Amino acid sequence: MSDQSSNLAAKCKAYLEAGPPAHMSEYVSGSITEIIISAGAKGVPIDDELRELGEIVQLEAEGFDDAYDDPQIRAYMKRGAELVAEVLEQD
Repeated sequence: MSDQSSNLAAKCKAYLEAGPPAHMSEYVSGSITEIIISAGAKGVPIDDELRELGEIVQLEAEGFDDAYDDPQIRAYMKRGAELVAEVLEQD
């Protein structure tokens, strides 16, 4: 595992371990975002179907500023989308 991929794995693990803000009532465990970030944490390749879904996550992220009023939830969601993008780029 290269330094870049181990750094990405560490960032993915940290995100997953931190979890969502405690007051986030609409958290979905096992979401596509979480599955992709988990693959990044493990250094597992992403298949084509999951890659397509990850691209949809990235498109949805463009609306997060309008979709989430709470700054902590918005930051959490945006960070998840950023990590998805990094995992897809890495793979």
